[in-house]
Amino acid sequence: MGEEESHGWETRQERVVAAKLKHLDYIQAAIARMATNSFLFKGWAITIAAALSAFAAVNSQPALLAIALISTILFWGLDGYYLWLERGFIKLHEKVSARSEEDVDFSMKIDKRHAARTWFKTCWRPHLWIFYGSIAVIDAIGIYVVKTDVAGLMTKGPGR
Repeated sequence: MGEEESHGWETRQERVVAAKLKHLDYIQAAIARMATNSFLFKGWAITIAAALSAFAAVNSQPALLAIALISTILFWGLDGYYLWLERGFIKLHEKVSARSEEDVDFSMKIDKRHAARTWFKTCWRPHLWIFYGSIAVIDAIGIYVVKTDVAGLMTKGPGR
């Protein structure tokens, strides 16, 4: 009875393949967590910007819009960071997929060479700068409008 015979037990090859699949599952779970975080950041960025903008418009306080602008930029950076991590785990998944089953080491280390540069480049992916950039521009316009009272509505009120 050799090691490769089954009789109800897993063979060595089956264990090795199962280990590789488990490693790929771990990496896939990390990718899913990064994507979920990115989605949550976008939701929080919109919610905070909208709430602070509404309070700023009602109370004529450009400082609240400045806080909204700063929080938008911070969420932009965080979202870029998690997208950078997600892309790193995707590359790790591809690398592990290409390896032979015997080379499974369960490493979750992603390539962090040039981390700051690649993170910054990731922040400027089109979907991020369009999303967060539009919120930032709206906040900046709101700061200008509230601060300069362009329409005259803040001091006179509508119809006065």
